[in-house]
This record gives sequence, structure tokens and C-alpha cells, in this order.
Amino acid sequence: MKIKVFTLFPDMLRPTLSQSILGRAIAAGLIEVELIDIRDYSHEKHRNTDDYPFGGGAGMVMAAQPIVDAFAANLPDPFPGRRIYLSPRGRTLNQHIVEELAQAGELALLCGHYEGVDQRALDAVIDEELSIGDYVLTGGELGALVVIDAVARLVPGVLGSDDSSEDESFTTGLLEYPQYTRPADFRGARVPEVLLGGNHADITAWRREQSLLLTLQRRADLLDSAPLTDGDRAMLARLRRSGEIEAMLQAHGAPAQRLSLLDADRWPKQWFAAFVPEANRKAAKKHCFSGRRHTGHLWQAFAMGFIPDCVEGDAAWTLWQENAPEDCLLFLPEHEILYRVQGIPSRECLSALGDVILADEGLTRTLVRTGRGNEGMYYTDI
Repeated sequence: MKIKVFTLFPDMLRPTLSQSILGRAIAAGLIEVELIDIRDYSHEKHRNTDDYPFGGGAGMVMAAQPIVDAFAANLPDPFPGRRIYLSPRGRTLNQHIVEELAQAGELALLCGHYEGVDQRALDAVIDEELSIGDYVLTGGELGALVVIDAVARLVPGVLGSDDSSEDESFTTGLLEYPQYTRPADFRGARVPEVLLGGNHADITAWRREQSLLLTLQRRADLLDSAPLTDGDRAMLARLRRSGEIEAMLQAHGAPAQRLSLLDADRWPKQWFAAFVPEANRKAAKKHCFSGRRHTGHLWQAFAMGFIPDCVEGDAAWTLWQENAPEDCLLFLPEHEILYRVQGIPSRECLSALGDVILADEGLTRTLVRTGRGNEGMYYTDI
């Protein structure tokens, strides 16, 4: 990748281009960046490059002659790459445009200053205008550095591992998942256990969930164009519903922390194994689980007598209140969502949730509410 930057202030760029990843990439010859001082091509006695605008107005305008001559002296005709003017009126830079530019092979970047550039220079030597955001800077040098940095990351070898540039924010159409490094416990804040377990399938699933969640919370607009799979859309539906339920639990005085969807997917089987006697499990599975995700009607384990030692109705609620832990797990089979809840959710709160399963962390006692009118609450412990 070859990049030429046409600027009035080359010293603004040199420090950044000599440091860190960019500095190493340039030293290794992976990218070439040449800084061209537009003042060197001015025909004026004092190397002036600007003048007052025709028609009046505040400030000065960069003159056409030094720019056009600088481009003519330093670029072949025709130029095989892209000639870009960094301007707030250009199309806004995003990762897709960065990927386009990385394929160009050569870039020529013009850094404007003052009130802008004589339009005749742009008409003569510029292919397109590009903005790095909806704000105005004192000049185009910072914008040029942004373009160089973003494009350089996509040049093979610059990052050391090509995978680094393929799984980041915007590259996949989504925001990037959270990252962690050692120590596993920093002042009481622990790294999520899934990242420590070595199960790469679980790690991939967790990271995808986190990317979708962060994008939903912070840049929901990206979801309209992101390349989502059917699994992604199903996950998003669960995440959207979980936010609504968390708000409702909070309103009922039962603040909750949602556990990962990976935990939610596995929890029904764990609950089933803990509370359904082994002799009854094979028969109970036919009635309690439905579909591949195994989030069927677990309450039928009680209603059909597969959990014989249970208490029903108001007595079940009373026993749960007497024995419930300070924090409990709450699972919603219909939505496939699992929470850790502070305190005991009220009966009114549970009624609003439909089918509900409550249990302690150790799965030694549980309360099930069917959400089907008087059909019941069930309680058991082991």
C-alpha cells in the first residue's frame, strides 16, 4: 500500500507515523507513506498557498496552483489509485469504505486548511471527498491519519495476525465483544468463566451474544445492514425481550442480572436432572421438553407426577418464601432467559411473567408457576 499525503504541515503527521504499529509497518516496508509539502510548489515569492475568497467572506482559501502542481509533480497520469480530499462535506468514513480503500493499492490524500480549497483544484485532481465525522477540524491532517491507520490495519502483516482485523467492531457489521487479559481476578472483578474454560465453541457463542447485545444497546442502527444469520435474529429477539423483563422486575422491586444465553440454554437440563428422580426422567422428557433447544413445559414434571414429593398451591408459595435464598435464579421457559434475582419476586410479579421457574443456585429447592390460571404453583426441595 502506497500513500501520499499532500499537506501544508507535514510535521503534524511525522510523529504519529513513526510510532507503534504504523511506525513498524512503514519500517518493514509493508506500507509506504510519503509526505508532500504543498508550499514547495507555490509560485509566490513567500511560498503563499492561500488568498482571500472571491465574493467576500471570512478567512482564507487554499489556492489551486500549488495543489494542482504538487499533484502533477508527484503522481503519474493516469493515477492508478484513489485521490481523496479530506472534507466535512464528503461521504462519512466507515469500515466498508476503509475496505474499499485498502483494495486500491495507492492513495493520494489532500489535507485542506483555512476555509477550504479552491474548487478548481478539486475538479482537476480529486476523485472524491471523504469525511471522518460530522464535525469540523482545523485541517485535514488528523483525518488523513485516521484514514492511514484504518487502511493500514487491513494490509497483510501489519497487525501480525490477520485474524485481528477480521473480528473487530464494524468489520463484522457489529460492535466488538468485550476483551480481557490477565489476571483473571482484578480487585474482585472476574473474567467471565466461559473465557477460562477452553471450550472454543462456547467462547464463540458468548462473544457473538456480546457483540449483538452491545450493538443493540449502543448502535442499533447497525443491525439494519449487518449480515445476520437466522441464529443471530433469534438471539436478538431473546435479548430484546430480556431488556423488557429486566425493567419489569426492577419495577416490582426485584432487580435482576441476566445470565448469558449459553447458561440459559443449558439450565433446563440441569434443573431437570436435579429435581426429576432418575427413574422418571425418560418418561418425563417426552412431556417436559420440546424442540431442539429443550425449553419446553418443565412444569409438567410436577403436573404429571414425575416429581412425586412436591407441594401445590398456596402452600407451595409459603414454603418457597420460608426457604428461598437471598438471591435466586429465575428462568422463563417461553423466552429462554435466565436471571439472577435479588430477593423474592412477588406473586404479582410472577403472574405477569407467565411460566416461571425459581430455584436456588445449588438447585436444591425450586418453585414453579405455570402461568395457567389456577393450574398451579409447585414446590419441592431435595
